[in-house]
Amino acid sequence: MALTVAVVDDDAKQTEYLAGLVKEWADARGEAADICRYSGAEEFLFDYEERRCDLLLLDIEMEGQNGMELAKKLRARGDNIPIVFITGFADYMSAGFDVEALHYLLKPLDTGKFARVLDRYADRRAVTRDEIVVDTENGSIHIRVSDIMYAEAFGRNSVLYMRGGQKTDCRAGIGQLGAELPQPDFVSCHRSYIVNLRYVRSVKKTEITLDGGDTVPVSRRLYGEVCRAFARYYTSKNGGVE
Repeated sequence: MALTVAVVDDDAKQTEYLAGLVKEWADARGEAADICRYSGAEEFLFDYEERRCDLLLLDIEMEGQNGMELAKKLRARGDNIPIVFITGFADYMSAGFDVEALHYLLKPLDTGKFARVLDRYADRRAVTRDEIVVDTENGSIHIRVSDIMYAEAFGRNSVLYMRGGQKTDCRAGIGQLGAELPQPDFVSCHRSYIVNLRYVRSVKKTEITLDGGDTVPVSRRLYGEVCRAFARYYTSKNGGVE
């Protein structure tokens, strides 16, 4: 699958320069890359409602809404898209940690360091794939799979219950979510529920208790399968020793 990279900078020459570096890096690695160019935060957000993006290369000092404000807006809506800040100002580095930026690069850009940052991102993405993209009423957002505690069906839609108490309403049925969430971490315990086994504290005949105290029902039909999945999961996490 092609990697979609968004470059957001109000300096057109800088945008083209960064896009060119991404293309050179992708060609050298044999990666398929779709590079999207934006002249500001507002233009990016308008397109982002409809267009999926895997990685955001973001200038901070821009006219109108600056890059840090854009990053905070994305995080506030629950979007964990990886962000690399590229800027001429070091003053924002601590703020970059606040929005969990993947990296922070200063202009003039060290092209070797830039390529290494992209290498690390691509390698991690290939190994972990610890994210999915879900559709919400505010558009598509990135969700860390490892932060999902459980999912609950609501008609044709679903709610994701996240670590830390956040909830995300998504426009996907529980069956569609189940197909996207990785095995063996996730298991269906009821026709309306999927749980992440890493957060399961105990399994009883009628309910599962999760870290934090939430409980979800277990159907009689799926109880045995859930118990076996729970045992396999923790056996594998402990090196195969029961």
